[in-house]
Amino acid sequence: MNQDILNQVYRLVDELKNKEHYIKLKQLEKELETPEIKTLIDEYVKVKKRYQEVTKYGKHHPDLTKTKLAFSQIKEQLFTQDVIKQYKENEKKIQRDLNTVSEKLAKAISHKIKYPNELGLLNRH
Repeated sequence: MNQDILNQVYRLVDELKNKEHYIKLKQLEKELETPEIKTLIDEYVKVKKRYQEVTKYGKHHPDLTKTKLAFSQIKEQLFTQDVIKQYKENEKKIQRDLNTVSEKLAKAISHKIKYPNELGLLNRH
């Protein structure tokens, strides 16, 4: 890839990083480091791992109901935190920007190139 194209890509990255939702996301990352949120995230990861192990064996696993309930509760507890909701919202906005860039690049090159739509699924023009 020639240097001019790389320079243009770096300028685009800088432009995306200067957007409000990227700056907000970086601020929120610091808030995710609070002991309360870190504890919730750690517990969520632990319970999610257990849930995935149990669901491998299907509905006959003796701990399935208990594990499903625990996973549901910790997931709700984590994802109803304001900082997590804001973080996810800004993350989605960034992903939309990236999908838009991908779409415009793909369409500019060829109508046969696939690109992600607003759901993140690959589209053809």
